[in-house]
Amino acid sequence: MGESLSEEGGGTTDKMGKQDNDVSRAVVEDDTALLLAAVDSIKKAALGRLRNGSDAARILDQEMSNRLLHLACRHDAAECARLLLDGEYGITPASVDARDQLTRTPLHVAAEAHSKRCIQLLLSVSRNARTDVRLLDGTHLVALEVALMSRRVQVDWSLDNSVEDLLAYLQQKDLNAVRLLAEKTREVGEVAYRYAMEGRVAALAMLLLVAEERISAMVSVVIDGVRTKRSIYNSVVDEVLSIGEASAREGNEMRRKALLCEIQLLNQFGATSWRDRKVDRKSLPPLLRAAKAGDMNLTKMLLMGDVHVNETDPEGNTALHWCLSSSSSTQEPRIVWLLQKNGARVFQGNKLGLTPVHSAAAKGNYKALQSLLLHAQDCVDIPSKTKETPLFLAVKNGSLSCVRLLLRYGANPKAQNLRKQRPIDVATSQDMRFLLNSANVVPMNHGSMEKNHAMKKERHKELPGDDFNDYDNGDYYESYVVPKASVGHRDFRVKSKGNSAPKEGPKLSRVI
Repeated sequence: MGESLSEEGGGTTDKMGKQDNDVSRAVVEDDTALLLAAVDSIKKAALGRLRNGSDAARILDQEMSNRLLHLACRHDAAECARLLLDGEYGITPASVDARDQLTRTPLHVAAEAHSKRCIQLLLSVSRNARTDVRLLDGTHLVALEVALMSRRVQVDWSLDNSVEDLLAYLQQKDLNAVRLLAEKTREVGEVAYRYAMEGRVAALAMLLLVAEERISAMVSVVIDGVRTKRSIYNSVVDEVLSIGEASAREGNEMRRKALLCEIQLLNQFGATSWRDRKVDRKSLPPLLRAAKAGDMNLTKMLLMGDVHVNETDPEGNTALHWCLSSSSSTQEPRIVWLLQKNGARVFQGNKLGLTPVHSAAAKGNYKALQSLLLHAQDCVDIPSKTKETPLFLAVKNGSLSCVRLLLRYGANPKAQNLRKQRPIDVATSQDMRFLLNSANVVPMNHGSMEKNHAMKKERHKELPGDDFNDYDNGDYYESYVVPKASVGHRDFRVKSKGNSAPKEGPKLSRVI
């Protein structure tokens, strides 16, 4: 039972075996009286062999005390550990940071066994065991990491399950050992950052449950030999974007899936409020970066948190601007529809007065432009700071389909910019000029109410449903991106529909 204190090899007597058993029993039962009796018996036997010329290594010295302390920490025998550390009754005091043959300190041993009483004893002010000591076996783990990897906190969970299930499983575990170590480990932020980057969802979840305040906001980490401060939330977003959806299909699928799962996990703890704007002022907010990259699944995951869908960059651009203006913009505007569904304002202009409608027209993105006008027809003639309407930008782009669509929605072909130019004056093709001069274009808002309603119904047929089923049937993230009710004994701050951004905003004249 427990570790044997006898020397290996021949010559071990039954008496020595009994003495070892007595020691093990004393430790397992945390019986200090029995431990003292067993130690005294071993001590007398060792002295007898010493007089007979036996090996002096059996004398109860500090090495023996250290081995007993490791054994006590394995079995959470706090009273025996206290006796060994104090060195009373003739026992040589054990060293609080002594290593065993596996390079483990007593704190490592206690962490692996989740011996919370011994952990509390070792971390007390009078003992002050070091939490930064690392194993020398190639893993270089500190005690906190050993506790996180212990079999005692393993759960039957996979990336195909929801993070709510993971949190529910972990709340059924005794995480007091992890909590005690996290409170005393100065590198807890660095540990959380590294595990997040490696996609260790369960370990990150445990740290969030026991030490959220220690790993929120910015954490100090060493990257390429340089110590810097990083936001775990932003760093995970960056890592997802660096992998990309295409790379995920080429071999990084599971890691990207784990990182997306971590974003959902961080959302549960209100991680969108962790960003320090002073530190991150030069970088785009996560939602804007995801929209710029055209990453549909990441955008979905971010919108499940407390993110503000109309948040802007320093130039006043929103996520809707970025997804329409970036080089990743496509003719398949799934992100546009997703952002609109979550309250993105079509009429919101940037510092140049350019709205998302301007951006779609400038890129010749017909489907996105159609979706925007369907939800905000009044934006069809909204001018920028240079008095250019979306029609100007569509004409400059040479997109006949977008120009035709804008005219159908009532765009004014006679509008003038600050240079007193009309859309036809910036046209570069004869077809464009003919279209602008055509008298056959009937603006949609000039027709009857019945015709207007019929056209709107027809446009809706061309757009995907609320759940984007036409595009996401093969999406392997769908199993865990659907929000569920919060679980457990605490509020993880899942965003509710009632807290979503408003779907409508002020009239367009305010942006002019």
